[in-house]
Amino acid sequence: MSKKVDILIPVFNGLTYVVDCVESVLRYTDSSLYHLWLLDDCSDAKTNGYLQGIADQYDHVTLVVNDENQGFVKNCNIGFSKGRLEWCLLLNSDVIVTPKWLDSMLKCGESDEKIAGVNPLTNHASQINVPMYAGASFLAVNDYFSNTQNISYPDIVTGVGFCLMLRRSVINKLSLFDEIYGKGYCEESDLCMRLTTQGHRVVVAPSVYVYHKGGGTFTDRGERYKKNRKIFDQRWANDYQEQFKVFHQLNPLQKYRDAMESGSRWDPIFGLRQAYRNVRAQLQHRNYLNSIKACIRASYDIANTRALVYRDSDYRKFGQEGKLRVTYVLHNVTVAGGVLSVIQLVNQLIHQGVDAKIVALREYPEIYNWQLLTRPIIYKNVEELIKYFPESDIAVATHWTTASWVNKVVESKKSKKSAYFLQDYEPWFFPENKKSERSEVQKTYELVGNKIVKSNWLSGMLKTDGYETQKIRLGMNLEVFYPREVERSDKIRILSMARPRTPRRGYEDLLAALKILWKEVDKNNVEIVFFGEDGLKISDDFPVTDVGVISSQDALAKLYSSCDIYIDSSVFQGFGRPALEAMACGAACVVTNVGGVNEYAVNGENCLAIEPSNPQMMAESVKKLVEDKDLREQFVTQGLETAKSFCHRREGRETYEYFKEIAGKA
Repeated sequence: MSKKVDILIPVFNGLTYVVDCVESVLRYTDSSLYHLWLLDDCSDAKTNGYLQGIADQYDHVTLVVNDENQGFVKNCNIGFSKGRLEWCLLLNSDVIVTPKWLDSMLKCGESDEKIAGVNPLTNHASQINVPMYAGASFLAVNDYFSNTQNISYPDIVTGVGFCLMLRRSVINKLSLFDEIYGKGYCEESDLCMRLTTQGHRVVVAPSVYVYHKGGGTFTDRGERYKKNRKIFDQRWANDYQEQFKVFHQLNPLQKYRDAMESGSRWDPIFGLRQAYRNVRAQLQHRNYLNSIKACIRASYDIANTRALVYRDSDYRKFGQEGKLRVTYVLHNVTVAGGVLSVIQLVNQLIHQGVDAKIVALREYPEIYNWQLLTRPIIYKNVEELIKYFPESDIAVATHWTTASWVNKVVESKKSKKSAYFLQDYEPWFFPENKKSERSEVQKTYELVGNKIVKSNWLSGMLKTDGYETQKIRLGMNLEVFYPREVERSDKIRILSMARPRTPRRGYEDLLAALKILWKEVDKNNVEIVFFGEDGLKISDDFPVTDVGVISSQDALAKLYSSCDIYIDSSVFQGFGRPALEAMACGAACVVTNVGGVNEYAVNGENCLAIEPSNPQMMAESVKKLVEDKDLREQFVTQGLETAKSFCHRREGRETYEYFKEIAGKA
């Protein structure tokens, strides 16, 4: 079979998405059909190194490297000029493709010679988005749509560039993207209007469903979009509106969206919660006009917020025969380190062929800023969660409050086995004088077997209580957390997570230590930066730049990379992810030596590890690093080496093997 498609993947950093995208193409696409062009638009050294490694490994992959950043539009045009095959497919680097995707798109394109552009269905794309069914991964949704009978290929107004296959013979006459659109936005809409106004078709292949992160490739919006939309409207406003009116009336994709929806109910409580969060956020940033707007918006949210209603039969059409079924149970799906650990694991299990799900009582929209390869199932209450829990081989408790739920799920035969993903020693969440509360937490350990911990310290604590555990070291995304090429200050930058509302973070100790430090260092040579909470009230004893909550891992990695010294003042913690993330980004660390942090922190070798609640010792340790550049460099070198052992992909593989053992499917 002769090759038919040049696949172009324009890349500018975003390594974590690039890896998933490229590996999905290599895994799910017949190599005889395509040639892959990796278009590196002057990415950082780590991203370029990955791309070069792929190009060296595969004969049907070519790397094209721009000497300077050209922007998305010009980079795509450069890539288009390299290929010669019948079809050219533009694929954003934050897309993950699915089995037989290219075969189905080719079948669509070759069904009518008037078809010049083909999109698949996806979870995130203007006009053609079809949200995943709750409880189903993007792979399960693709399986469902790939079995669709009597397929027709609906016309759309403008194709979306995330995954757009184009007939080269047509594009050669019209050209690809108009570079008047600069770095990007509206360029693919302009192209599609040139196609449709000349009698060509741009369609959707509804038998293909791919995952699109959205925002993974473009992180700057606003003014650039407004400028480009103005150019587009000046050219195409009348034609576009006429075509869109027809598209809107026909609504050809609604039946596919309907297939992804269950029943729904009014959920004013969640609407009220969201309204409160929105108003509070505006007040914390002193945006008083926006606060008023948020209050007005709140009445609409409360009146119109709906939640899905589930029954056992809802999940069966997305069942994946023969796959291991694992369901993680959270209380809330929100932006928090422990939730991120669960999402990370679920994503990795899905990549390995597991039918992995997340269930909870609440979710917040911010979590979709993260890559989430399945849509969580959100129940009205605990009773509904237990009654309509998806049939599973393993149900996984993730917090002491969810252990009794998982126990009842197993008792009701909804899950064959259970596991307990322990991220901290939770009895210590309560003070020593709260003995009854501590005892209540400890009793939950009796309810769920197969306990998974991520540090020797936590394993030891559970052993003292009489429980055996399986240790699987925490994994973090080393394709996000690595030294970034960021602008560095001339001053020595000291960074710390400051979260006074979170117990055990040692905020008061941190303030006391920095107060001591500020009196003893050259104030013209040192700056202090906090992150972690919005609206933080900080002492006047020293100057601080407070950047607040950071929900983007990419932004967090850049912040770590910009600092010289990172301080973790926690009283204790189950692992201590932030300091390890800082190490992975090239910061020298000062940490407290209680808890799981000892899994990676070695005093005097890759950090300074001190006793907790000792501000004087903390100040002395930070001062030592401020004054000793050689020691800082030693800790940076050793910290980078340490971080290599804590990869999230390795954690996912080990978790998968353990779950197969539990389920008797090894």
